[in-house]
Amino acid sequence: MKPKTLFFIFFLLTIDCGLLTISLYADTLNKAASLYLQGSYSESLNECGINIARDNSPDSALYLAGLNFLRINDTEKAREKLTQVMDNFKSSRYLEVAKLAYADTFFMEQDYSKAGQLYEDTLKANSKLASALLLRLSQCALKSGSWSKAKEYTDNLKQKYPLSLEANIPTNIVNEINNQFFTVQVGSFANPQNAKKLSENLKKSNFDAYIEETNSGAKTLYRVRVGKLNTRQQAESLKQILEEKGYPSRIYP
Repeated sequence: MKPKTLFFIFFLLTIDCGLLTISLYADTLNKAASLYLQGSYSESLNECGINIARDNSPDSALYLAGLNFLRINDTEKAREKLTQVMDNFKSSRYLEVAKLAYADTFFMEQDYSKAGQLYEDTLKANSKLASALLLRLSQCALKSGSWSKAKEYTDNLKQKYPLSLEANIPTNIVNEINNQFFTVQVGSFANPQNAKKLSENLKKSNFDAYIEETNSGAKTLYRVRVGKLNTRQQAESLKQILEEKGYPSRIYP
């Protein structure tokens, strides 16, 4: 399942802002940036490759290639491209956002410990992306079950950067913090009957399944989830059991 969380949406907004700089300073990459924003990631990657081969703004081409790989959930290749920016272009205008996107690859893999450490290191270096980093740190803490730490980051974000784009969404984080439990999702459906069928099958197998209704744009989705657990370790154990029985699973929050 590709990440479609609130965090991921905001992550995209943050890194896409870098494309404005690409458009201003690298005319040869305008086509690649335009294709990326249109969602034509393979075509955009081809254009990035052409620019890298021709040595046309290689730092911006590598950065944009990294973003494309993130969009198609290929975190390994995204890290490869972003690492080249960080190692070979120390004075690049894309260095800070490349570090941010590099850390994001670990978040997308649910390695919240690694992602959180990278976010902290970048923040300590007086990053210009402090508001984005605080939002990510709150999400890492939330996903790891550190409820009080998540709230601390959120409060810090609101106090220090009240006018930032990121400061407008922590209410959703606080709502999750107030729930303070983990659950395992095994399906998300537009058709409520499909969700009901899966939920009933899980209950027959003695799983504590329930359906959570949520709005996604103009659509209503019916998410089938199992359990309300106190620790992530318990959720990991439940996830493993479900996957052994053939249910693709993902832990929330």
